[in-house]
Amino acid sequence: MEILEHVPEVLVGKRISLRYERTVPGDISRGLVPYYHFKLIRSDGTVVGHINFRVGETPHVRNAAGHIGFEILPEHRGQAYSLEACQTIAPFVRSHYSQVIITTDPTNEPSKRIIEQLGASFLGEVEVPINDPAYEKGARRKMRFEWRP
Repeated sequence: MEILEHVPEVLVGKRISLRYERTVPGDISRGLVPYYHFKLIRSDGTVVGHINFRVGETPHVRNAAGHIGFEILPEHRGQAYSLEACQTIAPFVRSHYSQVIITTDPTNEPSKRIIEQLGASFLGEVEVPINDPAYEKGARRKMRFEWRP
């Protein structure tokens, strides 16, 4: 998959904007693909988290990392910012794919709720291979979902 040269600087949602920060190169030898990194910023300028959009197809992406990854800072959790971030980034994701994989740890109830609210379809639960970068960080199982942004 080709990385776009012209990434939107800002994607505007209802309560937050996604500000493009950088494109991170991949390391294909480890199954890591390039990704776009956006900060989530409220209208008052407060950074509440980030969202990454990975571009490429490797076993790591399909089974552990997913194409979309988000994190909300602890003091801003519970306000559905990650749901809005996914909805806001959806048109940009569609410029690459008609469907993407989103994964979560089986114990991460808030992420599961967000993924379900997006209307993603559950594909199953898999073990993270011992040689996967996510395993090195402690992940042992992942739930996989297909999202059609």
